[in-house]
Amino acid sequence: MSQRPLFPPARVVPLGGGAKLIFCSGVTARGSAAENQPVEVQAEECLARLERALASEGADLSHLLKITTWLSDMRHYEGFNTIRRRIFERLPVPPASTCVGGAQFTTTTVCIEIEGIAVVPAP
Repeated sequence: MSQRPLFPPARVVPLGGGAKLIFCSGVTARGSAAENQPVEVQAEECLARLERALASEGADLSHLLKITTWLSDMRHYEGFNTIRRRIFERLPVPPASTCVGGAQFTTTTVCIEIEGIAVVPAP
């Protein structure tokens, strides 16, 4: 029997009429092949994990309203920004985005964490 996670990857708030608001927990590259790799590789993994969390709720990256990114060091910003721009430039309206440097993570093998807030309109 599968046990429900204490802190789920996404939390959904119904908005009525079938619309929903999705809060996605912050994701890192921890436990993946991208862990301990350059920020660009970790950013790709983070966004892929965020995309999977959204997909589990019937959404995708185009539903994101806002992302918040934490970097262990702002010297990683250009690498992260290159990936962020490539991923989101294909969307008609990219999400609002905040990036904060100087984060301390639970392990030294990751240098980036990304969380997101999305809305899925009523069908």
